[in-house]
Amino acid sequence: MDIARAFTYVFDDDDWVGKIVMVIVWTFISAIPLVGLVGFAALAGYVIELIQNMQQGSSRPLPRWDNLGDKMGNGFNVLIAWIVYNIPNFLLACGFIFLMPSFGVSNGDGAPGASGAALAVTCCLTLILLGYNLIIWPLLALGTIRYARVGQITAYFQVSDLWATINRHLGQTGQWLIFTIFASIILGFLNVVPCIGWLATLALTVPVQGHLLAQFAVDLEKRKNKPKR
Repeated sequence: MDIARAFTYVFDDDDWVGKIVMVIVWTFISAIPLVGLVGFAALAGYVIELIQNMQQGSSRPLPRWDNLGDKMGNGFNVLIAWIVYNIPNFLLACGFIFLMPSFGVSNGDGAPGASGAALAVTCCLTLILLGYNLIIWPLLALGTIRYARVGQITAYFQVSDLWATINRHLGQTGQWLIFTIFASIILGFLNVVPCIGWLATLALTVPVQGHLLAQFAVDLEKRKNKPKR
């Protein structure tokens, strides 16, 4: 995998300006409550098409925006899978909300009391959330790769098979995970720069992360088709 390529491939496309402007527009839309689900679907469908272009060996894999209906259809399936995988996160987040009133409550003698218990539970929930998300992140990634190939939402819910594939390719999965985090850090630094940095972050986050996921997909496909000795 090549993290530098994920940041530079966009500019090899002759139509990169128009394509990236549309990415920015849909990213803005995705930030609007409720309506943002449509923006999320459009961007998710865009990533699916990017993966497909990379798997087909396209030298200019950045998708056009001329088939929005197809992108939406694929993207809503991705959205459904994302929601299902994140149900535990939503439930635990609700737990945090209900625990918040417990903070600051103490016994008459000044002992931590209920607030101390709430803090302990919060720490435990945080560790659970971290562990759970470290598991579902690769599962969602591999599910997205398979969905890009087969076009069926069931690809996300063959969890035992997805997990077995991850275990067979721990090195590649770990590399993708590290590169994804590192790319997020770089994009975060860009976001520090007012205006230009903000636009750059909006423009590049989806194409960069999508390309890294597509590289992961291509690498897995190559290893799958590699003749066994």
